[in-house]
Amino acid sequence: MSYRGFYLEKVSNLKQNEYRVQLFTCSILLITMKNHPLIMLGRFGVLTLGVVAFAFQNLKAEDARELEFFEKKIRPALVENCIKCHSSADKKVKGGLALDTKEGVARGGETGPAVVPGKPELSLLVKAILYDGDLKMPPKGKLPPEVIADLTQWVKMGAPDPRTKINADIAKNEKKPLKGENWWSFAPIANVKVPAVTNNLGRNEIDNFILSRLEKDHLTPSPEASKAILVRRLYFDLIGLPPTPEQVKAFLSDSSVDAYEKLVDNLLKSQHFGEKWGRHWLDIARFSESSGGGRTALFPDSWRYRDYVIQAFNNDKSFNRFLLEQIAGDLLPTKDNRESSDNIIATSFLALGPTNFERQDKKILEMDVIDEQLDTLGKAILGMTIGCARCHDHKFDPIPTHDYYALAGIFKSTKTLIHDNVSRWIDRKLPVDAETEKKSNEHDAKVALLDNKIND
Repeated sequence: MSYRGFYLEKVSNLKQNEYRVQLFTCSILLITMKNHPLIMLGRFGVLTLGVVAFAFQNLKAEDARELEFFEKKIRPALVENCIKCHSSADKKVKGGLALDTKEGVARGGETGPAVVPGKPELSLLVKAILYDGDLKMPPKGKLPPEVIADLTQWVKMGAPDPRTKINADIAKNEKKPLKGENWWSFAPIANVKVPAVTNNLGRNEIDNFILSRLEKDHLTPSPEASKAILVRRLYFDLIGLPPTPEQVKAFLSDSSVDAYEKLVDNLLKSQHFGEKWGRHWLDIARFSESSGGGRTALFPDSWRYRDYVIQAFNNDKSFNRFLLEQIAGDLLPTKDNRESSDNIIATSFLALGPTNFERQDKKILEMDVIDEQLDTLGKAILGMTIGCARCHDHKFDPIPTHDYYALAGIFKSTKTLIHDNVSRWIDRKLPVDAETEKKSNEHDAKVALLDNKIND
């Protein structure tokens, strides 16, 4: 069942004096977590978290982003360029500097601390990779500009590093990835026993979960919200905009028993509903209008994907279909040009990631694109950080390196780039009817004629 249908089922049949309950799933709204979604008690204004398994739940969002930056950018750079000579597992570490542990980086080597967190201009590591001074690392040649920029940014961030002190013997027995069947996002949906409560305020089973948690924390529900407060909550929750004074007045003056349900229905029909809730998916899909990295390239047609997502929400497209179109829309059978265009546009999900199209090693560039696609696919759909397995068996998620490259092999079979000094993505013409095609060709001919006159 789609999100919108789920919302209607839970809301539309409630009576005037019952609790108003809104159920939203976490992260991308449409994927239900292991046991319960995030539960929000609208009428009483009490926000209660159910039993939800969040990855890195004890980390602040900023901390999680910093650690992700380390895993995706810094660890691979150190492994590829530094660890061969600067590993604590070796009997003799060059320069006394071990870069394979957090402690080693902090301690530094014979010339002093390698990193001054937050101050790249004072850090020997940054000076060495910039070839600024007598110490130049790596000795055989400077690192690529993007790697230098990443390492400098890492130091500027405070050099966040999740690695703990290890030795060679421990390294041989590293924790293996979890078995897939034990991973929370792969667990089948199961019925949950409705908790018993002493408070008799509940009007349905959902209320019991909320009241049970409140009782556990020795809390009592807030007083029932007024209609004036309720109308503002609905507008902000469903379309992300405040109601106008006229809209507030209309709701306050509606004394019918289904006034609330009518307002919910009207807001769900609004174009702004898809704009509000589609934004959450666009965040997960790392939507952008430019590539970032190296010479930033603009994505002039990325708005088409944005509008596709908005319309998917507004048209109540099923989530299964929504995912299928974004992964393999160009391969799906269609009944008309409009559907064919939508399916092709949907696959922009795989193409909008940050990419350094200037990278001269084109084989690495292709694998970087695939890595970014897998990383986004894992986070958005599987609840996994797949990208870590590019360099090593994942320490926490159930994906070893050989599975990563098995997935990568599937994506490698698809040509996604046209290579040149600065590579570029492949544009695909959207299907149109014969009349539109004719007008487009006539327009192009007129433009070409005018261009020739200007050039002459």
